[in-house]
Amino acid sequence: ETVSAPIVEGILNFYDPPKDGSEPYNIVYEVPEGTPTRNYGDKPVTVKIEDVRGHEDNFKLDVNGFQFEKRFIDFNKWTDDEAIKNEYYPAVINAVKETTGAREVLIFDHTIRTKDGYRNPVMVTHVDQTPWSAAERVRVHCPDRAEELLKKRFQIINYWKPITGPVQEFPLALGDAGNMLPDDIVCVAHKYRERTGQTGSVRYNPSQKFYYLSGMTTGEEVFIKCYDSLEGVAKRTPHTAFDDPTSPPNPLPRESIEIRTLVF
Repeated sequence: ETVSAPIVEGILNFYDPPKDGSEPYNIVYEVPEGTPTRNYGDKPVTVKIEDVRGHEDNFKLDVNGFQFEKRFIDFNKWTDDEAIKNEYYPAVINAVKETTGAREVLIFDHTIRTKDGYRNPVMVTHVDQTPWSAAERVRVHCPDRAEELLKKRFQIINYWKPITGPVQEFPLALGDAGNMLPDDIVCVAHKYRERTGQTGSVRYNPSQKFYYLSGMTTGEEVFIKCYDSLEGVAKRTPHTAFDDPTSPPNPLPRESIEIRTLVF
């Protein structure tokens, strides 16, 4: 018999287009006070988010765009950037290889969110890359062999896990790639001072399905597909933190690491 999973109703923020019909942009460098950093808005929508706890093994990267795994990597020097790169990165590379079957994995950056840090959870439904910016990442990080690498399958996969647990506030909601229409993802110019990249913002569509894994522990991780050059598989998964209505009063502050990888 099938057991229906618990569902929470959470407010997720979706794309609200610029009022003047112009192309959307987001500025990520310091601008004079009072200058808007983006020209589009957020449209909050209450959506049903299914808790996959107990059947998390049913979700696969190439079908749904995300996959939960359970590994315990013995590491806790989260304030030491060099230690993260020298000691933690190799373990993550192995984890991504095991999960995807890739022959080469290259980490290009990471973000740590802690209760004392300045990086708060992102409360906007988004995809980190567009097809153009994914290929551009390969050219930026592997300039000498980019054109060869781009002829074969490549992916951008984010590895996300709590660094303290269990997660009691602002868990991660993941959109099922199988229910996303191509038009649901809107290309946004991501303006750095020295270059312009692209990210994807997400239009709300009632056919979309969102999931989360309640109470994630430090021995659990999720792989989130941001791009895949292969046709016929899940291409990308929108994700966002959300305010969980079932969070306890005075929850443990959410602390997490997200590592972004090029997968060949």
